[in-house]
Amino acid sequence: NMYAKWSMLAVLFSGLLYLSNTQTTDCSNNCMLRARCTPYYKDLVWAVVDRVCRVFQNGCIFSNENCMRANQCLPPMVATTKEKCMESCPRMCSRGAPPVCGWFPFTDRNGVNGGKSLTFRSRCLLDLYACRKAEGEIN
Repeated sequence: NMYAKWSMLAVLFSGLLYLSNTQTTDCSNNCMLRARCTPYYKDLVWAVVDRVCRVFQNGCIFSNENCMRANQCLPPMVATTKEKCMESCPRMCSRGAPPVCGWFPFTDRNGVNGGKSLTFRSRCLLDLYACRKAEGEIN
């Protein structure tokens, strides 16, 4: 049947057109708003990202991270409460992930800014540390 062949051809063509459009989506300029944030201002923002609790040092850093996510075509993170987020702290981390470094800024009692750099065997262990210690990590 000629009608069935043309219908099938139309479905295949529209599927290929759809695939080519989705593969060429460029989100690199979705968000141009990047603020200069001080890492020493601590007003923690808690968010569950990919079912894992992430802790951000402050709202400015959280917003910048959301901007970067928009430029990678990723959905925005939504802030939540500390209590709700801590329910999603990693409980166990698998082996074999690449090691990562984290920098944790602080201001001491005398008002002197500092930071500690720590190396973790995986991103999961860094997230676990930040979640349990309630410390915002700066990439």
